[in-house]
Amino acid sequence: MVIDFHTHYYPDNIVERAMANARSLFGMEPAADGTRAGLVASMRRAGIDYSLALPLANTPDNIRGVNRWAQLNNQPPVFLLGSIHPRAANPAAVVSRLAAMGFKGLKMHPEYQDFSFEDESLEPIWESCIANDLFVLTHAGRDIAFPAPYRSDPRRLEAFHKRFPELKLVLAHLGSWGMWDEVEARLAGLPVCLDLAFTLGAISDEQLIRIIRKHGAERILFGTDSPWCDQDRALRHFRGLPLTGREKELILGENAAQLLKLAV
Repeated sequence: MVIDFHTHYYPDNIVERAMANARSLFGMEPAADGTRAGLVASMRRAGIDYSLALPLANTPDNIRGVNRWAQLNNQPPVFLLGSIHPRAANPAAVVSRLAAMGFKGLKMHPEYQDFSFEDESLEPIWESCIANDLFVLTHAGRDIAFPAPYRSDPRRLEAFHKRFPELKLVLAHLGSWGMWDEVEARLAGLPVCLDLAFTLGAISDEQLIRIIRKHGAERILFGTDSPWCDQDRALRHFRGLPLTGREKELILGENAAQLLKLAV
């Protein structure tokens, strides 16, 4: 089983704008068209069984609409997470509602949502995630759409984990994109999960293997960041890494299936 734990697609009414913005603002050429059908077609070409898509509530006002859309689309072969905005009214109740809607976790992005993990006012979110057994998947590290300093560097994420050790935490982009030395020093080995989205080819294979081995393959998740990375190319790159067969089985599917509570 192969599960891509980090993908994106967009509602039909905004997908063309999202793709155009990626091209014009950031010079990115998407590897898929940004639709659900395009993601499924990409998965079939690559031999990926399931993908996890990550919608994001970018204002408090669109929390309900984003999550209603995600719930309607949360079905195989593409599962979706819920989302919450850090300035949501009664955030603990929002998280409980996400659990009742069938989501296994929620997505957050400290740059797009303008929050800091040090902010004590967000503690009801983390506490409610723990109480409802939901994991939190957050962007981590640099983001081409925002200037430094970044709100999710390894030092901040290490401190956040120490404050909430019971929270199931998934750090995207191998813990902090573009900050690999700090990841290796501060995050590798902590009981949090790291996904590989937009990482393969951006970090040397040698350092990637070191981080995986130090961290433990049982806490690494295969991910691509489709449509911003080609799923087939990323999967072929991963399969070519000098990891054991068991390490690859865990990273490609078993770890993700456990978080998503899928039968393997």
